[in-house]
Order: sequence, then structure tokens, then C-alpha cells
Amino acid sequence: MNRAQRREAKKFAKKSGGSELEEKLAMVSSLDDKCRACHKDFDKNNIDMISEWMVVVRNDKNESHIYCPECWDFAQKMIEEETPEAMQNGPK
Repeated sequence: MNRAQRREAKKFAKKSGGSELEEKLAMVSSLDDKCRACHKDFDKNNIDMISEWMVVVRNDKNESHIYCPECWDFAQKMIEEETPEAMQNGPK
């Protein structure tokens, strides 16, 4: 995100009274440069990548991780496969 984009976003956040937007913009700028799982490069300036990649925010640990669409889909499939079995077996 270049200086003009940051300035515009800050102006928009000020008009909308949104410190929440400022927080989200700060999070985007502090994201990793690679997928947490496969280490594929992530370009923070590419709008398509920003909209396609998944961000997981853990407020309790104050950290955020980014995942490419392929790794995210793989993880979701693994969860879907495990969930029915876990529900049948109950908690361990």
C-alpha cells in the first residue's frame, strides 16, 4: 500500500468515524509476505490476492496469518472429512 492509498484510507476512516477500518488497514500492512502453509508469495498491493487469500486473526494472541486459496481449500476439505467422524465418536 503506497502513501497515497494510506492517506486516502485514513481520510475515509476519519469521515466514517471508523477506527475499526484503520485497525484492519494496519493488519493488512502487517501481514506476512507468504502463505503460512506452503510459503507461496503474497503481494499486498495486488487487489485480487487480497480478496482471494484468507486471513486468520487471533485476537487472543494478537497475531494474524495468511493462507493461499489452495491451502485454505485443502484445510477446509480436511475439516469436512474429520467432522462427521468426530461427531459420531463424541469427545475424547
